[in-house]
Amino acid sequence: MEVKSEKQIVKPRIGIYGFTGCAGDQLLIIHTEDQILNLFDAVDIKSFVMASSNPTEGELDVAFVEGSISTEEEREHIKEIRDRAQIVVAMGNCAVAGGPQAMFARDGSFAERIKQVYGDVKFITDPVEATPIDEVITVDYYLPGCPISQPQTMALIGRLIHGVEPEDITTPVCLECKLNENKCLLNDKKLCLGPVTMGGCGSACPNYGLPCVGCWGPNKDGNFSELFRLLNSFGIAHEEVMRRIRNYGGHKILKYIEDIKDKER
Repeated sequence: MEVKSEKQIVKPRIGIYGFTGCAGDQLLIIHTEDQILNLFDAVDIKSFVMASSNPTEGELDVAFVEGSISTEEEREHIKEIRDRAQIVVAMGNCAVAGGPQAMFARDGSFAERIKQVYGDVKFITDPVEATPIDEVITVDYYLPGCPISQPQTMALIGRLIHGVEPEDITTPVCLECKLNENKCLLNDKKLCLGPVTMGGCGSACPNYGLPCVGCWGPNKDGNFSELFRLLNSFGIAHEEVMRRIRNYGGHKILKYIEDIKDKER
């Protein structure tokens, strides 16, 4: 009797990589206890050092990259990943915007800051000013957050492995705050960046009475000039607002504050 073999199912090849950052986004994926087994069953994870010490580097359907690029070695590594991957996803604030380590992006003080912290030392690999990964390679999709959102992450992975185009979130944190029936912290004259920050976090901080710090990056429709004017009217110094908004804004915030970054209160 002829025995027919079952058709082998070809799973999407996935790689998950970490550069300069806290690795919190990779940890979030590992800690999705109710979905992690389904994820590993649905895809062929070739490289995920945090989950397995035996990576197989080769061609990839999707590469998820966490962390900013802060050394010449990392520049070369991210280029090599881009060459092997059909799709690259910037995962988390550091990969998307540069992270807090890029809060002084392009202010001309990088060499001075490096020397102030490390002195005259010889580095194993030459440091560079921290940048998001799209300063070095082409990025196909962005998954913002600090850390990323578990529901949004699993939804994005599900869409990509099934060949469905992911949808961008275009609404600010303020909308989620209203949906959660939170009291507006701006009414209490607190430094909240919700009006100019991309939504997706479910207004996690305002839900507990804490002002939004902007960790999901700038909302492209945000009225930055008006927010600065409002916060300045509360007696909050222009320099303090700028420091807060650049903390997580990195490279991505620069084009939105170009006209106001040098204004005096």
